[in-house]
Amino acid sequence: MIFMQNIPLPAKRRLVLLERLLSAYKEKTITSQKIQELTGWTSAVVRRDISWIDVKCGATNGYKVAELKAALVKFFNLEQTEQRCCIVGLGRMGQALLDTSELFESSFKIVAGFDSSVNKTEVLSSAFPLHPTTLMKKIIKEEAISFAILTVDPEEAQPMTELLLECGIKGIVNYTPCVLTVPKGVSVENVSLLTALSTLAIQ
Repeated sequence: MIFMQNIPLPAKRRLVLLERLLSAYKEKTITSQKIQELTGWTSAVVRRDISWIDVKCGATNGYKVAELKAALVKFFNLEQTEQRCCIVGLGRMGQALLDTSELFESSFKIVAGFDSSVNKTEVLSSAFPLHPTTLMKKIIKEEAISFAILTVDPEEAQPMTELLLECGIKGIVNYTPCVLTVPKGVSVENVSLLTALSTLAIQ
């Protein structure tokens, strides 16, 4: 049996993206060559990545899309019980995420927002409650929140991370330019337009 922790992180990222790609793919089968055309990954990498999951959906002319997608969803437990999230920091980036529709059909649900400015929590409009950060420990525990989307100012990034760790948060999507220090067992996904553009520029 292959365990999730044994799969290299780059392969995990590609497999998650493959599941999203298959969600919008209209044909009944797809080949590794076609996936290469759509993603830029080599067909050899595609086949190796798929070999990590317990899938028996190969077809003579490719993979059966419905069965491959179902295998990916099952392997990554993407249809598991609702995963509750919060936004921390209601500046421009945080406010832009208040109305995001990207999570609507996923198992992830934003159930709370936090900011150190009480004024922002009172005047901003949102589909979920907004709270001052002084209530973070109480709300995160009551709402059983597992993941945080961090959009605070740079000087607040690490202190707010420490507070989130105290609250039991197990994963952070980091929109700040800071490199966060977290203990083993807590995951961080860094999201940065500048980093993405810089990476493109050196390729």
